[in-house]
Amino acid sequence: PGDPPLVGIPLHKSRRTLELIRQARAFSINLVKDAERAYEIFGKPGERKLERWGQTSSCRVAPCLALGDASRVVECVYKGEVEVGDHVVVLCHAVASYGCGEYATWDPCDASRQRPAE
Repeated sequence: PGDPPLVGIPLHKSRRTLELIRQARAFSINLVKDAERAYEIFGKPGERKLERWGQTSSCRVAPCLALGDASRVVECVYKGEVEVGDHVVVLCHAVASYGCGEYATWDPCDASRQRPAE
């Protein structure tokens, strides 16, 4: 199969999250139902954000953590970054995606075997 899809995540240059991603080289994007709570915890500067959220689990492919109640998790592996004004766009390969009782890998061959929507 080809390379996993490339994903870009814009982060302000001053955000601690940017430095953490640079150090860890892997992270997860979590889609959660409680967006207001997610903003209160993750949208503002602060420490121990994962601990404040609560339940986490190990990612399945990348060496990172996922939020326990996420409806979708995208596991990302750092590939580089591009400066854009006062932000940095972190580029990563999305190596796995799962949630809602499903698990998916990025395999172009799988797309050719999928049935069209009815």
